[in-house]
This record gives sequence, C-alpha cells and structure tokens, in this order.
Amino acid sequence: MVGKIICGDCLTVMKDMPDECIDLTVTSPPYDNLRNYKGYTFNFEGIAEQLFRITKKGGVVVWVVGDATINGSETGTVERQALHFMKIGFSKFDTMIYEKSNFANP
Repeated sequence: MVGKIICGDCLTVMKDMPDECIDLTVTSPPYDNLRNYKGYTFNFEGIAEQLFRITKKGGVVVWVVGDATINGSETGTVERQALHFMKIGFSKFDTMIYEKSNFANP
C-alpha cells in the first residue's frame, strides 16, 4: 500500500484490509461535536476494533483527540476512548498534551 491513496469511509476500507498490515496510523478523528462534519457519523468502537486488527504487532496508532469543555468541565472523551483501546487489546504507551499557539484560549 506504499504510495497509494485510498478514498472512502475508513471503517469500510479497513474491513477490506488484511490482518496486521499497518505499521503506523496517525489520525485526528471527529470528537465532541466541535466541528460540523455535515452528517458524518463516527463509529468509534468499530474503528478502534479495525485499527487493532490491521495494526502489526509492535505497530503504533497515534490518536489525536481532545475534550470539549461544558459548564466548566471536560467531557472525558479522551479517557473513555483510551480505556476502550486498552480493553480491546492495545497497550497505552504515552499521552501527550500540547498547546496550540494560534488558539484563543489555551
């Protein structure tokens, strides 16, 4: 798959991929309805399970998400997703927090 761009729904595309064929996935999926994705639905559990199936042993998934803040409290989406990844078999290696320099409320 080197040098190939596949356009399609990620869940559908991943289901057609062989087991343990990917070394690295870097993604920033929709989270907490912070943007308008025009009707796109996000099946987190299905995507996580397919990522586990297609990721090679020793491979890495970089999952870039954040929490919305509602009434002064973060939603906990990040933690729930991390726990689900661990439940299905992934090992959690590291959590990184970064500050966007162009963001109005860091």
